[in-house]
Amino acid sequence: PEEHMAAVSNAVASAADGIQTALADGNFFAKESFLDERSVQAMAEEARRLDPTLVPSQSTRYEAGNTIAYDKEGVRSTQILGGNDYDKAPRLTEYVVSLTAALSGVAGQVRPLSPSRQTNKLAVCDAIGASYPKHIDNGGGDDPRLLTAILYLSGDVDGGRFRSYQATEDVVTAEVAPAPGTFVCFWSDRLVHDVSAVTRLDEARWALTVWLCTDDDVVEATPD
Repeated sequence: PEEHMAAVSNAVASAADGIQTALADGNFFAKESFLDERSVQAMAEEARRLDPTLVPSQSTRYEAGNTIAYDKEGVRSTQILGGNDYDKAPRLTEYVVSLTAALSGVAGQVRPLSPSRQTNKLAVCDAIGASYPKHIDNGGGDDPRLLTAILYLSGDVDGGRFRSYQATEDVVTAEVAPAPGTFVCFWSDRLVHDVSAVTRLDEARWALTVWLCTDDDVVEATPD
């Protein structure tokens, strides 16, 4: 456990300057081979063993003062809980804990983050046409999520690309291929993004998303 958690902490430390610069500018940070291949493969193996426990994935959007749940077609998910469930996914659990501690210290230099408060989702995209509609992760209300961090674990697909948008324009500003080991992070309440439709699926795409939270019950906006 110590070796794996140290690898995660070291990965964050090595990318710290790039993460802080991107977040301070309101952009997203992306890096291929963020974590060593051995660690990523171990996490991917655990994820595949959890496949029978996954359920159809839901997400939420905030509209006219209401939080609305919707299904993500072709996507199933579960949460990495740790605690009594640690033995079911030890490397995934250690990643969540270590990433939250390390990344909160780095990104927290830009906007305050809790060193331990997080939520997460392990998701598999296993159908042609699967996609995520354009959205902001935290649209307001009582959502404490402030920073989104995605690690792609495995997959051999065409499409399924992370894409960012200008907030007021329907134009893609950048995109990232979901290659195993690639890491992406951004402000949950600021970046408009989607995931393009999968057009070829030779191996299901697995990703682990960790949302770092504030210590408050809601996110307070900061001046741009």
